[in-house]
Amino acid sequence: MCPLCQQQKSREVRRGIREDADVPIYRCGQCRLQFLENTIGDLKEYYANEYRAKHDTVPGRSLSPEERFRMMRPMMREPAERFKEEVPEGSSVLEIGCSSGYMLDAIGDQYDRFGNEWNPDDAAFVEEVGEIPCSTDDLKDAFPDKKFTAIIAMQVLEHQPDPLEWLRAVKSRLIGGGWLYLEIPNAMDALNTIYGIEEYRNFWYRRVHQTYWEKEALATALNAVGFEARVYITQRYGLLNHLNWIMNKEPMDDPIKAREFFSPVQKDHPVAGILNRGLARLDKDYRTQMETLGSTDTLYAIARRREI
Repeated sequence: MCPLCQQQKSREVRRGIREDADVPIYRCGQCRLQFLENTIGDLKEYYANEYRAKHDTVPGRSLSPEERFRMMRPMMREPAERFKEEVPEGSSVLEIGCSSGYMLDAIGDQYDRFGNEWNPDDAAFVEEVGEIPCSTDDLKDAFPDKKFTAIIAMQVLEHQPDPLEWLRAVKSRLIGGGWLYLEIPNAMDALNTIYGIEEYRNFWYRRVHQTYWEKEALATALNAVGFEARVYITQRYGLLNHLNWIMNKEPMDDPIKAREFFSPVQKDHPVAGILNRGLARLDKDYRTQMETLGSTDTLYAIARRREI
């Protein structure tokens, strides 16, 4: 049964995820949501104790909270700017699944910031180094009796076995008219749908991502639980990352370079300015083309809780 629309119209569309070549992936014939059967069990226990040992920012490595913060903080500039364009300064903000606090840091101390993170090491880093209150409780128990002006959830929704139940829980922690900013992977990612790189599919589909969303399905889900939402697409990863997958069939070792604009000539070389500007412009045009085709790697939504 589809975890979004509850229809019995799903069929198997592929077999194989990162951890197990025999796991089936289903697609709903009604809303086109793709999903796995939930085999994780107790989510809080898993994310508190096992997740970071198996999944981190750099494939095959387990980073410390500080290492993760230093790596991810530069990548938060654009989502932080999008958030700040919508949510007024002085608002109370909760980030669910805040990891080591890089997005909370990026939006700045003009907001009254709170974190919610099940991993105790990350939560301690947010509190002790970031000086931001951070709860390891379930969402319903985190900062009890407090409602927030805005909630941020970066790459969290796709981990939920019951996305509508989770969105309702998020909504219950917002004031009327409060904002939700979220990002999730886009099921229409070009490496999946245009280039059809099987090695990428085997890497991209994984057990912890229990749902895989297209733009229309995300808008439908947000509307169904009482949000007024705008859903957008954006391409985070650059031309170099796509070329690497096309040629080498594997992820890049450096996630920062995978997202940077393509500028391969060392800055002290006399032709660096000319060539790097041209290649970066080509990279920007390529990302724009992915957006035109609807085949970006990321969806993001800016939603507001209906007051009535």
